Amino acid sequence: MRWARIDSAGIVLEIVESDARPDGCVRDDGSARVNAHFDGWTFRAQRFTSYQFLGRFTDAELELVRSYSVHDSTVWRLLSFAQAAQEIDTADPVTVAGMDYLVSVAILTQARRDAILAA
Repeated sequence: MRWARIDSAGIVLEIVESDARPDGCVRDDGSARVNAHFDGWTFRAQRFTSYQFLGRFTDAELELVRSYSVHDSTVWRLLSFAQAAQEIDTADPVTVAGMDYLVSVAILTQARRDAILAA
């Protein structure tokens, strides 16, 4: 069976395979993902307003994003969508691909990408 280990805020810390229920875990219905939120019934991705999402970047990271966006259409697209979005779903494939791209062009490290997308 698959279980999701959650913290006190309901954030999924890890997915566990076990026949017996491990401490601190709830049964995974197949939709649990690390950093998802468990609301007592279902797992859902973290969602942020545009302001909250962009506020998770450091000033230096935002400056790099802004400066790259002048010449890199992929970075420009990510920044434009992030600014225009009503909310940003951290599990959305477009969000994940955009953040992965920021890692690939060395604007973010993998650790920072993970921290920004985390709860």
